[in-house]
Amino acid sequence: MLLRYLAFVKIIQSEFADITNDIELHIDRIHLELVNHSWIEIRYPVLGKFSFHWQFGKSLYRFDTTPHHPNLTSFPRHIHCQKEENVVEDKILTKDGTPEEHLNQFLT
Repeated sequence: MLLRYLAFVKIIQSEFADITNDIELHIDRIHLELVNHSWIEIRYPVLGKFSFHWQFGKSLYRFDTTPHHPNLTSFPRHIHCQKEENVVEDKILTKDGTPEEHLNQFLT
């Protein structure tokens, strides 16, 4: 997991430096402070299990694989849009994408 997070930090520093103010590497996540005063937390402990959480004030967008919305066609992948209870299927992150592809798809 740590090697994956180090690879993520390298990608963020090289490809997304223009939108980040600060990068904090933790044992279980990466925390980003963005130039627009919002923040992102990235958790990707094992392949296929992830959470990309972006928060701006009270609005949030979180792409994750917690298996609690089996009615969605993208199950277990889904997106929380603006509020925790607003959940839609994930048509953005590729089903079989690599962790690096998922990071780029989320941040783009």
